[in-house]
Amino acid sequence: MATGLSISSTSNLSSGQKILVEAAMDAFEPAAPNPDLVWNQRIPVGHKQWDILTYARLANATSLTEGVDLSQVQQLVANSLSVTPAENGILVTLSKRLIRRQGDRDVVSGAGTMIANSLRRLMDADVISLYDGFSKSTPGATNAIDITTFRGAVAYLLTDNDSSYGPAPLPIRASLHIEQISDIILDVSDTAPRGAPGGIAEAVLQNWWRGNDRLYGVQIFHGGNISRDSAGDSKGALFAQKALALVMANEMELTEDEDPSLRAIEYGAFQEWATGERADAHGIEIYSDTSATV
Repeated sequence: MATGLSISSTSNLSSGQKILVEAAMDAFEPAAPNPDLVWNQRIPVGHKQWDILTYARLANATSLTEGVDLSQVQQLVANSLSVTPAENGILVTLSKRLIRRQGDRDVVSGAGTMIANSLRRLMDADVISLYDGFSKSTPGATNAIDITTFRGAVAYLLTDNDSSYGPAPLPIRASLHIEQISDIILDVSDTAPRGAPGGIAEAVLQNWWRGNDRLYGVQIFHGGNISRDSAGDSKGALFAQKALALVMANEMELTEDEDPSLRAIEYGAFQEWATGERADAHGIEIYSDTSATV
């Protein structure tokens, strides 16, 4: 017969102790607003490509003299953009045994959520990649963005800088890395030149930047998938909605395919899309320092 103090790990006592398994949680998905910020178009069944022409403006009309023939004739000029959607997709295969046994959550539902998030993340990244294509860029690598730069960028877009496209039409949106937004918050809430904060300064001090707050009339969105390069800089953008286009051939298609011999079920999500730049003059790349503040 055993003698001495009995503790929780004595003999086989631990085999009678229950383990509480909490409901599983998913990794937090970064904000992916960029596909909704640009011009969305869909092509119908039976079409493979989306084309759009943008007609350049004609030269100024001419003052005439009575009895003198107007001999100069203006010609129509159009700039063309062609976008051909390509397939994108993701697959997850779950064994039937896993589906039966996993007790901390509905594993099929969880996989479906993660599949949809993955496809959306790729679409978001495709739109973000267009920002690097804008010819105009400010303030430049290693430089932090401030409200003066932001104000100047808005003024640039609203200036008639291009004889073909003209000034950027409203609405203008901004998609920025969170450290770029943080630099703007610092500038907006700086109390040194103004004393006690008030208005927007007080609001951002209390609430941070709320989703799509406006600065100089421009909604600023947190592009959660805008990356930071090895030098600590990131590329966001200010742009008119129709400067960039996202063309989709179909809605997200969800599939479920059972493999009897493998005793598994394959779940997938697929969609066709592609992106393109319609008006270079209607966007500015915001290329600035986004080194971590802390």
